[in-house]
Amino acid sequence: MEIYGQAKQAEDVGLDRVCGVAYRKALEFLIKDYCCKKKPEEEENIKKKFLSNVIKEYVDNPNIKMLAERAAWLGNDETHYIRKWESHDIKVLIKLIDLTCSWINLEEKTRKYSESM
Repeated sequence: MEIYGQAKQAEDVGLDRVCGVAYRKALEFLIKDYCCKKKPEEEENIKKKFLSNVIKEYVDNPNIKMLAERAAWLGNDETHYIRKWESHDIKVLIKLIDLTCSWINLEEKTRKYSESM
């Protein structure tokens, strides 16, 4: 969340050329932290892999996988010279990250209630 907050601060002060890179980094930390929590025995492997491989190999929830993949695509556009997704901007990237967070939160809350009752 700290990286996401800093990305937001960069966006808020008009650093539109760098905030996308920061949002992409926040996504990577979000997904890798999520996967490490779900599969602690794989933590070292998860940390070393590219984000796209972590999403493909360790994210089981289809909604989180789909949203994280698309957020990674847009996040990568923020780091590369040529954009692949010209019709999608930073606002879409932020929405995808927010939706990914929402699904992770729903999954965690569901798990807690299913275990406690």
